[in-house]
Amino acid sequence: MRSLFNIFILSAIMLVSSTTTFAEKKQKKKEKRMEQFAETKKLVDSKQFIFVPNRAFPQGGRSIDLTTNYGFIKIMGSETEGDMPFFGRAYSASYGGDGGIKYDKTSIENEKIEVNEKKMRISYSFEAKGKNDTYRINMEITYGGNASVSVTSNNRAHISYNGDISIIEEKEKKE
Repeated sequence: MRSLFNIFILSAIMLVSSTTTFAEKKQKKKEKRMEQFAETKKLVDSKQFIFVPNRAFPQGGRSIDLTTNYGFIKIMGSETEGDMPFFGRAYSASYGGDGGIKYDKTSIENEKIEVNEKKMRISYSFEAKGKNDTYRINMEITYGGNASVSVTSNNRAHISYNGDISIIEEKEKKE
């Protein structure tokens, strides 16, 4: 009987310690996410970042790996620059066009930033004008800097990308 009691006590102690350890790990994970969100929010607020996609999702098609087909959207204060691969239907395309979503350094229009502290997400949207098209770009940015970008255009079908945002490196700023 005494050994049964000892086993019960030992089990109870182990259960309490494992629950405490689990709660501590959960709290540390939450604190780390909050730190990452604060850094990501600071990066978006600085308006000096670059989005680099790793996967494209054309409308009505399969996802496409972009590890060898590079692209970017740079945010530089009140200006933006973009060169993204495009897969999908073009309703109107210029003769000799490069086929991608491309716009040289242009001013950001209709900018909107919404921060959801509870879900640790940032919604960032704006419009950019290219030579022959206007692009509406919506970014959904998570606490760790992962982003889902949706591009709507006047002359092309809708397309989405997944990737990451990061600080613009010095050599990229000079280009």
